[in-house]
Amino acid sequence: MNDKSKWYERIFGKKLIKCDFANNSNDFNTFPTSEIIKNVQITGIYFSFANINSQSDDFLNKLRDLYEKLNLSSGQEKRFEVVQVVMWAHNDNYGDFELSHRDSLLGLPWFAMPFSEINLKTRLSRRYRTKSGIPTLILLDADGSTVSVSAHERLLEDPNGTNFPWRPRPVDEVLKDVVLQPGGLYHQGHPNAIKGDIRYSDLPDGVRGFYFSAHWCPPCKAFTPHLAEVYTVIRKREPNFEIIFISSDRSAESYGAYMESMPWLAVPFQQASVRAELAQLYGIRGIPTLLLLDSNGHVITMDARSEIVEDPGARDFPWKPKVVNKLTERFLTKLNDFPSIVLLVDSEETELQFAESVLIPAANDYYKTNNINISAVPEEPGVSTCDQNDYYLQFLVGTDNESTAILKDLLNLDDVVPLLLAVDIPNGRYALMDYAVEITTDTVSEFVKKLQENELKFKDIGEEIVENAETL
Repeated sequence: MNDKSKWYERIFGKKLIKCDFANNSNDFNTFPTSEIIKNVQITGIYFSFANINSQSDDFLNKLRDLYEKLNLSSGQEKRFEVVQVVMWAHNDNYGDFELSHRDSLLGLPWFAMPFSEINLKTRLSRRYRTKSGIPTLILLDADGSTVSVSAHERLLEDPNGTNFPWRPRPVDEVLKDVVLQPGGLYHQGHPNAIKGDIRYSDLPDGVRGFYFSAHWCPPCKAFTPHLAEVYTVIRKREPNFEIIFISSDRSAESYGAYMESMPWLAVPFQQASVRAELAQLYGIRGIPTLLLLDSNGHVITMDARSEIVEDPGARDFPWKPKVVNKLTERFLTKLNDFPSIVLLVDSEETELQFAESVLIPAANDYYKTNNINISAVPEEPGVSTCDQNDYYLQFLVGTDNESTAILKDLLNLDDVVPLLLAVDIPNGRYALMDYAVEITTDTVSEFVKKLQENELKFKDIGEEIVENAETL
């Protein structure tokens, strides 16, 4: 974890293959990643799927045209480089993977990750939360920070690259000319609301929620009444809190019917381009999604829905990121994305307090040492760099709950507490602190330091266990 190589070497590996031709051995030539990426303004990561796509794909042709156009007159700095990451969709569709990998790349003008970098490709796919079978183009700035997670859609809309690299506009600019529509129950809870048109700039300073949802979506319809209740509770304490509904409904009638039950504001249905831009701005991949912004427009949390489920009384609103979290279902799934320090304890309140007291100092030291802003949400475009994501480490407390039981089963752990462990599912390994060592602030900090220096006695997680973990 103490690897100080450049961000592009950590995510792509040390070597890239050149796709435009094969050598005499029918293999691609390889080049050092540092030589390819170090003087590039914008790097595109193109996730493709060898067993379902062909090189006649319309998007691929548009990407090739844009690549050649942007680099036609490049000087010392190249405007745009593409690194293709070839994956496989539908694992039951077996074939000659290596041959398919080669055939899908041959003749393309850019670079790709080698076939052998399977683990790095998997980690990269998790990092950007790609979906199997859906080609995705991610754009990164020169420092590795995310410019766009929706470049695939933007290229189809703007094939000439007029607005390349499609840097997202701030939310207040996106909504600048939009007259927001009150929900059916809005005026009941806002008796002093301004008369006439309501614009985003008219809202008082405070936390704002963006609710991406649709009437046709069963989980959305189940969550919306619960959200309305919590919204009312929060506004009694925080009257400036507001939610804006971003619809994914398929008709104006469905949108109108859904709006009748809502006590908040909404982007009008006819503002389809605004709704799409907001979804692209925050990389929305599924609904329902509730995200919260602070008064400066920065993301507080992308998963306020889970926060509400775990904290229905909204006691911890607005759910700012914590350095130490309880191991619940949503943090269990994040074990696939980042290494974690997990302290397993009994469920008594005193044990939870003990766990936090020894983990928090170590977590604070770790984040300070690695210059990690715990408040920066990884999904927020332009905020978290590759450096921050690569060194990100979760600190979790596992109590006697279902998520802890799943983790114990995955790693075949003894039912012994307290137990401190480092879980690194992305690299298929884990390590335990010796049972004989007393768990204190100092010993936890030393354990974290050894993790950083790669000095822990790691055990491999079997392939079967890793596959099970990916379904968490």
